[in-house]
Amino acid sequence: MRIDAHHSYSERYPLEHLRIILARNKFEGSIAVVSHPLPMWHVLRTDLTKPYLLDEHLRGLCYKLADDLPPGLDDLARRRIPLDLDLGPQQLSLIPRIAGLHPDLMIALDHLARPPIHGPMDEWARDLERAAQYPNVYAKLSGITTPDFRPAVQHALAVFGPRRLMFGSDWPGHLPDVTWKATLAAFTQSIGAQPIEVREELLGGTAERFYQLPPRSAA
Repeated sequence: MRIDAHHSYSERYPLEHLRIILARNKFEGSIAVVSHPLPMWHVLRTDLTKPYLLDEHLRGLCYKLADDLPPGLDDLARRRIPLDLDLGPQQLSLIPRIAGLHPDLMIALDHLARPPIHGPMDEWARDLERAAQYPNVYAKLSGITTPDFRPAVQHALAVFGPRRLMFGSDWPGHLPDVTWKATLAAFTQSIGAQPIEVREELLGGTAERFYQLPPRSAA
């Protein structure tokens, strides 16, 4: 099953538009990262202290990581609720500590922790490699808008492997300049030539496992 593992929507760009795009490109499901619950697979943006409804549509929570540890992670791990972390390269060094303290918590680094593709990437690359040493840490190849991301994506493939990476369009965050189709093209250029088994993991297999998705008929 092909999954767009990271998108949202807006009044100008409603979910109906994305559903048409996904169908045209043979994607069978998606994960919306939103601030309010939806009657579809979604990850809920929260500060982790607010109540939330655990139902068939909620596939995880998203927390914007600052410079300290998030609250309530023991409870998330106990309830087997995956956690998306919205972070930048400055917070990436915190991931080994979080993952080590909570080895049963499934963690996804949104947007590859925003690699500095137009500047030095050495520190980001080292921190990403350290984070990848923890098997409960995954990453999203989301927000990829140009082939300039290729060095960062290739490094992520080397340290995580395809079974812990997943494609996300970040639609409609880069519209009107970058379309959904353009993000898929930039992703394809960034991963380079890959066996079909690798592409299947990146384009859906990893997301299915990470978010514990039900059969496709329930998407």
